[in-house]
Amino acid sequence: MLHLKAKENDFYVLLRESADQVVKSSLILSSAIDNHSALSEKMAELNETEQVADEITKTIMVKLNKTLVTPLDREDIYSLATIMDDLVDFIQGALERMIMYKATEPIHGARELIRILNDCVLLIKESIDCLSSIKTNFKDIMINTDRIHSLETEGDRLYRQEVAKLFEEEDINPIEIIKWKEILEHLEDAIDRCEDLSDTLKGVILKYV
Repeated sequence: MLHLKAKENDFYVLLRESADQVVKSSLILSSAIDNHSALSEKMAELNETEQVADEITKTIMVKLNKTLVTPLDREDIYSLATIMDDLVDFIQGALERMIMYKATEPIHGARELIRILNDCVLLIKESIDCLSSIKTNFKDIMINTDRIHSLETEGDRLYRQEVAKLFEEEDINPIEIIKWKEILEHLEDAIDRCEDLSDTLKGVILKYV
């Protein structure tokens, strides 16, 4: 029984570690957008973080295949792990595009979307940390999922607004419009994945109360 309990705890620890990498990735991106001259340095940091995140996800998948009893439904652990892994990939992709496209100084909308993304991933981290005591933390997790939904709605509105602005500015080079439109799309996709994870979290906790 003690051995089974230890394996249950392993999943919570691994999910928390995965959430740590999501937060770290988002903070690196936030730091990069405020220090345009250090994009390559931040990209190296983000690549290392992505590799760690991948290893954590692989470890979770191996344990899912080997563990008889899991603390949450297998499909829920799988979904939480893969969505968090996707989030790191989207964050990495946004910074990659800034470098690959040699984008000019970041536009206001990119900074604001990254702010929203940071708020979302911190709420995700807080909620993942609470999973090992779902009944105790049910209310807090539900509040967090509602806040993530509100932030995603704000992100959608901001994305549409900023894309429209790109095409309204007559003094912006058309190539820069294309570059920043794709970067904004990638950031908005990352925020969408935060909402996907929020929906998964909500489904998980409703099973155990």
